Amino acid sequence: MKNLLFPIILLTLLISLSACSQDQPDSEATNTETEIVLPENSFELSDAWARPARENGVTAVYLNVLNGTDQPDTLLALSSTASGLVELHETYDRGDGMMGMREAEDPTFPARDVVQMVPGGKHIMLMQLNRELKEGDTVDLTLEFAGAGEITITAPVRAPQQR
Repeated sequence: MKNLLFPIILLTLLISLSACSQDQPDSEATNTETEIVLPENSFELSDAWARPARENGVTAVYLNVLNGTDQPDTLLALSSTASGLVELHETYDRGDGMMGMREAEDPTFPARDVVQMVPGGKHIMLMQLNRELKEGDTVDLTLEFAGAGEITITAPVRAPQQR
């Protein structure tokens, strides 16, 4: 019996470690291998996607903000027909070895810069979802900027990509 116990414990441990590694933040897994090109003298949003979520739940939307203008721009408002509440959030180090999430303190996007909203960084939270978001669905989101004005995007709903 002792001879069988060790392989069973080892196998259980390996399966547990494998499952845990898949729960790690997937910020690297969401970075595309294509280079992001800053638009000349314009402001654009690209590569938006949202995580699946249950009705009445919360989800995150990730995208790239490309400010090719010579002026910083500030996010003034967010809205989506899919949710009752939309906020710009950021992940931060709580100082106790854990990460936390809070509403972003600075909604400014620098001039001539790309801000990648990715898991583990800035992102848009959709809260109080009024419908389930399944893979293959889309979600519309409107972002209002001081300079660029109102921009509406459609984000496909998908699970985070794994490498």
